[in-house]
Amino acid sequence: MKKDAELIQIFGRRGSGKSTLTKGLLKGRPKVIVFDPRNEYAEQRGWTVAYTRTDVLKAMKRNWARGFHIAYVPEAGQEIEALHKLTLICWQAQSPYEDGRDPRKLTLVIEEADLSYPVTRLPADLSGMQRIVNQGRHVGIECIAVSQRPAQISATYRANVATSYLFALAADVDRQEMLRLIGRDHADRLRSLPPYRALVHENGQVKAIEVRQNGQIRPISI
Repeated sequence: MKKDAELIQIFGRRGSGKSTLTKGLLKGRPKVIVFDPRNEYAEQRGWTVAYTRTDVLKAMKRNWARGFHIAYVPEAGQEIEALHKLTLICWQAQSPYEDGRDPRKLTLVIEEADLSYPVTRLPADLSGMQRIVNQGRHVGIECIAVSQRPAQISATYRANVATSYLFALAADVDRQEMLRLIGRDHADRLRSLPPYRALVHENGQVKAIEVRQNGQIRPISI
């Protein structure tokens, strides 16, 4: 199998368009699990909402052949441990990909990623996300981290992403952190982005996009 599963990050203040973009990116992906602390996917048509990891496993097994879209709502205050344990499930589920028996990737979306994969160093026994970041491509696990606060997300994750979508950011510390990535010549653009417009950093290049209500992306001039 191609070891091309990538890491993506989507940052922006509330109402900027990041949720619309995320849901648009998920269209056509066959196996999706969203780590959903705010229960934002409960109203999404065709999604299974799970409140325990046992329910996640049941939904995966029940829909394995045709694919699945599962939103896992962890217990409040237990996000770090819950995400770690979810990554173990994802890794085990992708053994058919690693063995060459199933070419389908698994997409893991981490909403409110600053809650579950913070910039602070985590204990060694909670290293599931670290393994996904460093080795997930070998088993076909791609990851999308979504947050209002990029400066509070693991620096390890941010250093390994292939594509960054940056909407308007509320806090100056977050803007400054992202300008280290895209270059300070984009400071005015990043500060003044209207809703549903974003800067995209990919392959060392920066471009601008508009996100439509259906999640589709339209390139626009910077």
